[in-house]
Amino acid sequence: MNVSKMNLIRSAISVLLLTLVVISVGGWVWAGDRPAPTMEGARFALGLCGLASVICLGVLWRARPPRSNAR
Repeated sequence: MNVSKMNLIRSAISVLLLTLVVISVGGWVWAGDRPAPTMEGARFALGLCGLASVICLGVLWRARPPRSNAR
């Protein structure tokens, strides 16, 4: 797979992950109006989701395409 195709795929996945982060932030704000036990549980789950998305973005853009042995 050439680099331009890989970057296109990375960009598409990045858009999806960034959308997930935005939804997590919106949910975090929305959960602030709920009773304490519900708010804590929702914010914990949303925080994990947002953190996992940011970590996935970092891993996604650090990955390098395999080198071809063809000369």
